[in-house]
Amino acid sequence: MKEFQPYDITLEPRPDWWKVRLPEIAEELSKIRKGRVETILPEKNMQAVFYQEKEFPAPEVRWTAAASSADPNRYKTSGYDPQCIMMIAGVHGAEAEGVITVLNLISLLETGKDMRGKERPVLCDLLKKYRLVMIPCCNPDGRKISPDHMRGCPMEEFHRISQGVWADGSTISWAESKQYFPLPLDRVSFPGGYPNGDGFNIMHDCAPGRLSTKEAAAILELTERCQPDLFLNLHSQERESLLCRPGLFNYAENIRRGNELAATVYRALSNAGFPALEPKGSSQALNLNTAAVMLSGAQAMTYESTTDSGLSFDGLLESHYVMLETVLEAGLQELFAPRNRR
Repeated sequence: MKEFQPYDITLEPRPDWWKVRLPEIAEELSKIRKGRVETILPEKNMQAVFYQEKEFPAPEVRWTAAASSADPNRYKTSGYDPQCIMMIAGVHGAEAEGVITVLNLISLLETGKDMRGKERPVLCDLLKKYRLVMIPCCNPDGRKISPDHMRGCPMEEFHRISQGVWADGSTISWAESKQYFPLPLDRVSFPGGYPNGDGFNIMHDCAPGRLSTKEAAAILELTERCQPDLFLNLHSQERESLLCRPGLFNYAENIRRGNELAATVYRALSNAGFPALEPKGSSQALNLNTAAVMLSGAQAMTYESTTDSGLSFDGLLESHYVMLETVLEAGLQELFAPRNRR
């Protein structure tokens, strides 16, 4: 694996509680007492955290077969009481907003206060109504070489940090980064925080029968094992925040329900005064969300947090709180993904 130095840029100092460096993530997870930590990829120290666990028998059928049977719920041996939310962050290592959000959720569940020492009782109560599976950082390689945040970052620098820099000094654009799998590391001076250390974009490592990264394999094995009802993939972008509509490679009922959730979150963020994009259209992209649907029948959605849009560090975190409170409350009103109604 070719070694790269962290991206050199001077940005606003982070607050003390914004702990998104790998040793800091490990330290926060070491404090867990009420939940359970499981190392799912030892060579990258990639860990998952569990709360409100319950015992359930291993299914006698995989979802891919159960979905075609007379009783699709034969796969869902965990049942729906409570539903399971699987939350993953840092698939693109440069995107630290989801990482810090998950760590703050853990702090709320452990102590009743987030990493700022602030209570969020409504969110804390909602979290306890679900079986939770969370991976704070899915791409340690990308996180290791990325800045702590991208607030105040010029657009060009945003893409250099995220997608990388060619050897001639030119920026690798978002579109260009998708044209390589893996990114040719011998042709770059900086690979960006998007890919892992081998140049693979973990988000798109989802082709059945041949996964290229151990990170994706670990995420997807955990997905099938835990039987999530909502697979929530936390990302970041330079624009306003957006809960993306579900991809079109999906079940009709998942798309309907997901579109409703996306619209509800847009209204909640806007009403709370946070910058938000109205969800429009649907993607035909194939990614980890697609694989999660294929493996478990889950509702799988991506949340794109803004990295700036004039928000403070507190605002970036609290906008996630509003999104999560909205989604969690909606899940109590209607199941995220009833397997027998697709």
